[in-house]
Amino acid sequence: MKEEFLKDSRPWVVTFSGGKDSTTVLHLTIEMLLELPSEKRKKVFIVASDTLVEMPIITDYFYNKINQIQKFIEKSKLDIEIKILKPEIKESFWSLLLGKGYPAPNTSFRWCTERLKIKPATKYLTSLAHKYKSIVMLLGVRKAESNTRKTSIEKRELNFIGFTKHNSVPNAFTFSPIKEWKNEEVWTFLSSNKAPWGTHEDMMKLYDKGSGEADCNIALNPQDPSCGKTRFGCWVCTVVNKDKSMENMLDTEEWMKPLNNFRNKLLDYRNDPTKRNKRRRTGEKGLGPYTMEVRRELLQNLLEIENQLKNKLKGKKLILDEEIIQIQHEWENDGDFLNSAIEIAKNFGRDINYYSFNALEDDEKELAFKHNLTPSFINKLLEIEYNAKGLIRKNIYKDLDELITSFAKGKIDVN
Repeated sequence: MKEEFLKDSRPWVVTFSGGKDSTTVLHLTIEMLLELPSEKRKKVFIVASDTLVEMPIITDYFYNKINQIQKFIEKSKLDIEIKILKPEIKESFWSLLLGKGYPAPNTSFRWCTERLKIKPATKYLTSLAHKYKSIVMLLGVRKAESNTRKTSIEKRELNFIGFTKHNSVPNAFTFSPIKEWKNEEVWTFLSSNKAPWGTHEDMMKLYDKGSGEADCNIALNPQDPSCGKTRFGCWVCTVVNKDKSMENMLDTEEWMKPLNNFRNKLLDYRNDPTKRNKRRRTGEKGLGPYTMEVRRELLQNLLEIENQLKNKLKGKKLILDEEIIQIQHEWENDGDFLNSAIEIAKNFGRDINYYSFNALEDDEKELAFKHNLTPSFINKLLEIEYNAKGLIRKNIYKDLDELITSFAKGKIDVN
């Protein structure tokens, strides 16, 4: 590592997830810097990812670790900058699932990894490579992780001598210093060497609880799996049928059971065609986004769980106010003009300052009541109208007729 570090002036970028492999690489990097005279050191970045939907216990660990590392950097006067990447609000998990009605991810429609991890990382790393002309990324990937990982690493080695050229970031090269290490060698190193910033014991305890692969690295490209089958990560992950790490953690962290139940509900709803619109957004027949009723129900459930677990969450939110505002924007595009997302949030103490020019005004609501109609009924008519965008007009008559008839006969509740 010293030999490679001293070859040129390109900054090093350590991708850090808090898992065992990336922790090992960061540990080695900092030890190397401490052994070098200050005049031979150069800029190093630590780049980490927060998807906004990590398990709360992992989020606590992650930010505590980042704070420990930051204090050590300042104390040691190392030229290291930490950057935590997050998805854009309009592309966050809740903005897409609850806002646009995306079905929960699966192996064939894994929309989450690209938007929550890869895009923010690619954007930032590209800006670094542009600023410094070129960068070297240090990854905690190892051949022993899996046959797929071994094949991927060896294939890249054939393409380049020394560092490997990054697939999607121009002028970025990757260096994997522990690629030949076996699993037991990683654990031996971590248990035998005290972390420069403090300890590795808290991480080891998490592994004991979850018995999984905690290291979800920033993938080299969208085709590379960023997480193993058993791993710590997003508590809402439905790419796997069973989240073994979450279930194992419930043995000691039973308070997280509502989160696991909600995650299982997302899995069930994904596979239930009655929860989806009958047409795609293109107007073609087929399963489309979740219905507005389902999206409202899920937001309500999510905020109920957040309220139920507020003591354990220690002031953190399962969903940000900014995401609720984005959800409301998306719902307006689908015909919701009652500020439903904002109103649901208010019922749980979220005082969100939001005004919509599209929402039904008070005088419009009064006009509805004057004609023995309810604002919710008017809104459902508008939802049908908006869901039929781009379709031949006659295609919506049946839906309108069914709604009006059911309302007139008192068969549906649209208060």
